[in-house]
Amino acid sequence: MKEIISMIVVAGPTASGKSDYAQQLALAQGGEIINADSQQFYQGLDIGTGKVSFKEQKVVHWFLNLLKPGQLMSAMDFAKRADDQIREIRTRGVLPILVGGTGFYLRALLEGLDDLPPRDQEQRLLLEKRLQSEGPESLHQELKKVDPLSAQKIAPQDRSRLVRYLEIYQLTGLAPSSMMRGKRPNHLRYPVQVHWLCPPRDYLRQRIAKRVEHMLASGWVEEVQGFLQAGNPPSSWPVKPIGYRELQDYLEGKAHLDEVAKKIIQKTCQYAKRQETFFKGLFSHQAYTKAGSSLNIFREKSFFDRLLT
Repeated sequence: MKEIISMIVVAGPTASGKSDYAQQLALAQGGEIINADSQQFYQGLDIGTGKVSFKEQKVVHWFLNLLKPGQLMSAMDFAKRADDQIREIRTRGVLPILVGGTGFYLRALLEGLDDLPPRDQEQRLLLEKRLQSEGPESLHQELKKVDPLSAQKIAPQDRSRLVRYLEIYQLTGLAPSSMMRGKRPNHLRYPVQVHWLCPPRDYLRQRIAKRVEHMLASGWVEEVQGFLQAGNPPSSWPVKPIGYRELQDYLEGKAHLDEVAKKIIQKTCQYAKRQETFFKGLFSHQAYTKAGSSLNIFREKSFFDRLLT
C-alpha cells in the first residue's frame, strides 16, 4: 500500500503573497517549503520570478535553482521528485508545505498521472532542438494533426507540455488524449490541507503593477543583461517566463522601457486570470474535501492587506 503523507498546499495566482504566507505557516508549524512554481526551478531567474532569495528564507526551501534555463522538467518529473522529497521531510517529523502557482504540476502530484511512457532522452532532445530551430507554432501544428483534442488544450507557449505530448505520440504512435483517463480520481494521493489564496481581481491587478515596478527597480534589467552578456539570451530558452524576452527587446533597442513594463503587467494579469480559472476547476473537485483533506479559501481584501503589508 502506498504510504500516505499529509502536507499543506499553498496555491494561488502570481503576486497573491503565497511565498510570504507559506513562510508564516512554516514558522508557526515547523515546516519546510517545497517550491511548485515551475519558473522558480531555474538558476538565475530570480528577480523576475519573485523567487525568495537566500537572505529572505526564514525556513528551509526545496526545489529552487534546480535547472538551467535551457532545460525542461515535465509534470511527471516534478511529481516523482516531489514524492521523494515529501517522504524525506516526513521521515524527520517535519511538515512539508508545497507552494506554487503552476497548477498542472500540483495536480500531477496530488491526483496522479495517467499510465504514460517514461521520458525518452533521445526523442526529447530532438524535439527540444526542433523547438529552438522551428519555434513552438510549428510543433503545435504537428500536434494538431496527430491529436487535435490535446492541441486544443495546450497553448503553443506551453513548451514543456508540447514537447511531452509529441514525445508520447512518437514513442507509442497513439494520440496522447486517447491514453488519458476521462475521470479524475475520487481520492487524492495524499490527504492535504489546501490554502487557496484568491484575492479580488482588481486588488490583484494593483499588486501586479506594483510588483513589476519593484522588480524593475530591484535590478531585473541587469539580471536579463547578464544572460545576454553570457551568450544565453531569453529568446533561446525553451521556457518563456514572462518579462525576460520583453526586457531583452528593450536592451536590444527594440522597445522603450515604459512600453515593456506595460506589456509585462498586461501579460502577468492575463496569466493570473488563467491560474485562477485552473485552480477553480482543480479545487472544485470533491476529492479535495474527502478522506482527511480540507480546502481553505482566502478571498477577503483585509486578509491580503495584513499579509502583504
